Amino acid sequence: MQSNNPILTRVETYADYHKPMTVRGAINKSVLLTSISAGVGILFFLYCLLTQNFNMAMMGSVVGGIGGFILAMIITFKPNTAPNLAVPYALFEGAFLGGVSVLFELKYPGAPIKALLATFITMFVMLALYKRKIIRATEKFKSVVMSATLAIFILFIAQFILKMVFGSSIPYVFESNGLGIGVAVFVAVIASLNLILDFDLIENAAMQRAPQSFEWICAVSLLATLIWMYTSFLRLIGLSSND
Repeated sequence: MQSNNPILTRVETYADYHKPMTVRGAINKSVLLTSISAGVGILFFLYCLLTQNFNMAMMGSVVGGIGGFILAMIITFKPNTAPNLAVPYALFEGAFLGGVSVLFELKYPGAPIKALLATFITMFVMLALYKRKIIRATEKFKSVVMSATLAIFILFIAQFILKMVFGSSIPYVFESNGLGIGVAVFVAVIASLNLILDFDLIENAAMQRAPQSFEWICAVSLLATLIWMYTSFLRLIGLSSND
């Protein structure tokens, strides 16, 4: 079994006819992890704003992002750790979300709530399209979305290296212009389409009677996609708000 999430891309499992996972179990765990991340994120967001502790917001976004990424990698390569690391992963991502939201709120007031609404509206739309089989997770669809996801990952890694090492940026792509906004729209669309891959992963894993612990992997994968969607919408709103 393989996760097509931009973060979790190499997860293998095996059939378990005694205590297999279920779609309901994966959904329940997804709701749990999402609630933890959202709760921590909201509390951290409000605390930093009310106390005007913007350095803590920055620290939370950095520590949460790095911590979440490290745990996601551990879960990817050692799936048996998912039941123990899923909740800590959600906590790290909550700190990341809260910190990033504060920074965007300072620069683009109202952006976090708009991005949050866009994320959940898109999630329900994608779920409806998937359930009605309007969008199908065919092999071609998976290949296109995964290829686009990889291209986006490489683009952002290149931008990160340029910023950290040379103090420069990829021309136009990350700026508030037609190309920059177009790229931001493309990233948000690909992030949203990854939800289809996650829904398909959950259904196929259940049909193949993956072990119950795989529910945690599905939940982490889905949460990672939602976080990617939210930050993508934040970037898009921010770029669109610039003069």
